[in-house]
Amino acid sequence: MDRVFAEGHTAKAFPLLSRFVGVPKDGPAPTRIAFTVSKRRFRKAVDRNRIKRLMRESWRHGRSVFEESIAQRDQCAVVLIFVGSEIPTQEGMDRAMSRLLSRMNEALPDSE
Repeated sequence: MDRVFAEGHTAKAFPLLSRFVGVPKDGPAPTRIAFTVSKRRFRKAVDRNRIKRLMRESWRHGRSVFEESIAQRDQCAVVLIFVGSEIPTQEGMDRAMSRLLSRMNEALPDSE
């Protein structure tokens, strides 16, 4: 994961930010992903966990488009960071995730 922050590319779709980089394949999954929410903005663990659940569900619904574009390449390591200041709705998170995934697809050929 250190490599994602050192060499990775960035894509933004408020309230989400992603850092991603191609990595050598070391398993069957096309992506390795981590979700983060700032402890400084959301003091309660309940709130951070709720946002991470929303992010995971949105990723689960939209990841197929992104994973198809990297299927012929190596794996991709992704870190999704929530940068908003309020807890979003599932619909809002889904819209942001679809925008983010399309921006990641646009940036992906530049990163390989």
